[in-house]
Amino acid sequence: MKNKHNIKWIKSERFERGAEFDLPAGPEKIFPLLCPVLEYDWLPGWKCEMCHSKSGVAEKDAVFHTKEAMGRRMVWTLITYEPDRFVEYIMVSGKDAVIRLSITLEEREHGVTRVTWRMLFTLTSVVGRLHVARAFSPSNYARFVEKRRQELECFLKTGTMYRLGA
Repeated sequence: MKNKHNIKWIKSERFERGAEFDLPAGPEKIFPLLCPVLEYDWLPGWKCEMCHSKSGVAEKDAVFHTKEAMGRRMVWTLITYEPDRFVEYIMVSGKDAVIRLSITLEEREHGVTRVTWRMLFTLTSVVGRLHVARAFSPSNYARFVEKRRQELECFLKTGTMYRLGA
């Protein structure tokens, strides 16, 4: 398409990562934990600042922010909220990256839930292309998701936060 408005385009890199794992609980126990407020209970080191939520917890159009590497602020918006089934966030990291996090819960047999954890990365600056692409390489992403699985599983089984080596 011809650029008749002289709009400046930058070359953005886009890639997607995904993984699946099972958790020993039904979706009704897991879904509430995918909330920025309740993550304080199970996610070590989690900190956020709520900006908007009528209910005070996760809901469609809730907005909060976190501090990421090098003190950068990540603004999160919850764009899809389907209780016990699906949650989706859009995260904006300054001018460096836009990330969509989609988490699907599918009930299996015997109180087991299959979790599908997907992230779509659009890297909109040199910093994003260098740092985010490296931080979420296929092997680093696999380790990241495995850590979330361990943390969630520990909380679901014990009601306490995961401690490495515990």
